[in-house]
Amino acid sequence: MIGMLISQKIVPSLYKQIGSEFQAFVLYLAIGSYFEIEALPELSAFFFKQADEERQHALKFIKFLIDNDIPVSIPAIGAVDSSFKDPESAISLSLEREIAVTKEIHDLVRLAKEEKDFTSDNFLQWFVKEQLEEVTVMDQLLKMIRRTGKDQIMLVEDYLARKNRLREKISEAESSMENPND
Repeated sequence: MIGMLISQKIVPSLYKQIGSEFQAFVLYLAIGSYFEIEALPELSAFFFKQADEERQHALKFIKFLIDNDIPVSIPAIGAVDSSFKDPESAISLSLEREIAVTKEIHDLVRLAKEEKDFTSDNFLQWFVKEQLEEVTVMDQLLKMIRRTGKDQIMLVEDYLARKNRLREKISEAESSMENPND
């Protein structure tokens, strides 16, 4: 029985984490929609991309359970408040969410270690690294928003546009190196 590799004490917490990842997904959809309505397309695209990442995180947990022959239970998630007073409040909420998710991941790692569940601990290490990146990105974005203020938010839009173009060029260069005959 593969499922025996996973501590049964951690399974309810893994289910809860699936819900938490989907909650972040919905929050980022709401934030992306807010920025789209505010005619801030780069911030909108950034948060829609973040939403997709959160959905992928939930799917990683689901796949982990399936791979270990553990039935999947997906908890209900609540509605999110999508009435943001300004860009700073939306981004501040996203940082708070990432900090909360980081704590949840750390709690899961702690439980896995207590249970000597090396399979779950190994799986969760990817999320530990990912959360450090997510918190750092949101913190930097919030600092930029605060530094520029509402009147200069287009500077943040410009920064994100340049960053996206650079990322696309790097991706194209990597792709052409992998497929030199294309």
